[in-house]
Amino acid sequence: MRTSKPCLSRRRVLRAAGCTIALPVLASLPNVPFVHEVRGAEPESELPESERQLPKRFCCIFFPNGVSLPPAGHPAHEDWHWFPHSVGRDYVLTRPLEPLTTLRDELTILSGLSHPAMRTSIAHITADCFLTGADSSRVYTNSISLDQLIAKHLGTQTRFPSLTLSSDGGVGTPGRTQTLSFSASGRPIPSLSEPRAIFNRLFGVEKQTLAEQRRQFGRNRSILDNVLEETTALGRNLSTADRQRLEEYTTAVREIEIRLANADRWLDVERPSVDPDDFELTATPRDDAEEYIRVIYDLMYVALLTDSTRAITYQITSEDAKGIGDRFPNAIGLPGHHSLSHGTAKDTGYENWARYDRFLTTQFAYFLERIRSTSDPFQQGSLLDHTSVLYGCSTSRTHQAVNYPLILAGGKAMGFAHGSHKRFDESRHRLSDLYVTLLQQFGIEVDRFADSTTSLGEVLKA
Repeated sequence: MRTSKPCLSRRRVLRAAGCTIALPVLASLPNVPFVHEVRGAEPESELPESERQLPKRFCCIFFPNGVSLPPAGHPAHEDWHWFPHSVGRDYVLTRPLEPLTTLRDELTILSGLSHPAMRTSIAHITADCFLTGADSSRVYTNSISLDQLIAKHLGTQTRFPSLTLSSDGGVGTPGRTQTLSFSASGRPIPSLSEPRAIFNRLFGVEKQTLAEQRRQFGRNRSILDNVLEETTALGRNLSTADRQRLEEYTTAVREIEIRLANADRWLDVERPSVDPDDFELTATPRDDAEEYIRVIYDLMYVALLTDSTRAITYQITSEDAKGIGDRFPNAIGLPGHHSLSHGTAKDTGYENWARYDRFLTTQFAYFLERIRSTSDPFQQGSLLDHTSVLYGCSTSRTHQAVNYPLILAGGKAMGFAHGSHKRFDESRHRLSDLYVTLLQQFGIEVDRFADSTTSLGEVLKA
């Protein structure tokens, strides 16, 4: 958001949530007590008010190429190692994580977690399974991502079940995808990258009239019905392998059908009224990395504030040496990200890489502070109290797919306990165990996700 307007006024909050009640202009956001009015902008529900779920939200923010981990004995080890050197509540933040100093009670640093199947894989293919836990070590495959499973269970309560963002946009290629989100059939969900396109998706006015949109929905559903009818008949005469491929296709079609049905429910509901002039919508990842990343975070912030969605992923850049984000370190006078990650033999190699880690941490702290300093319009506490945020990467030391650098933030009202550095034994725990715990705290009754073997109760309040 533009620096001249560092936070939304209370009048803006209510207007953004679809409310038209006239209120005096107040200084800031700490208390937004008009819960029923703010919640007015939603379709009719068959559930009574007492049974409707208050918002629980999930964000995942991913960065590529690992982090600077100078070995013991190296001059940069003490200050510039990404992970703190001690565990527990008394850990000391190293230079790359110092921007999080005022937020340490809102987050947990996690070490020792990864996806076992990908530990020996080429690093650049690991981002695809960061949120899925799928095993692509031999043959490329994928499955539903964590955010999409959350959206499947909670997404009907918002206009957009999920929001998929990246700096590169689109889907990329298998093994080098430009999205973190995958459907139930394992297909990549295209990401949005242009700030104006993201804003228009969330808050723009449809060019078609309601009648035209309904006719289009009707035509689309008719097409889907015909497709499903034909594939059912076709499946009777296929081999087992072809029948499996057809089932994957049918699953993808049904996913489209569900999205259409959800969109139809929201046609008569006015979109939140948000002023585009509050955002730097002309920012691009090619011009100013900090400005671009921050406007993406601003759009994520307002999407959560207006309850437009409760599941967001943002891939800062793809796990690739040639993506747009490779030039992001240029913003602080450093060479490309991939070059930094392979330049540790130089005198200041580890320190330079760590300075970019710190740059990314600074932007992450900016986002966390925004949602921490904003009262949740629907319930007691801040937006951060009711939003679980996962920040991290699927590689660590020069692209090794082990010991992922991870931070879990927020969600105190969802049962998460913070303020410490927790180190896990990779022979006993895996990243998917954390995902099981996250799903359970969203009220989703699961005891397995991907290759999980247990849950990770250590991140919860006693």
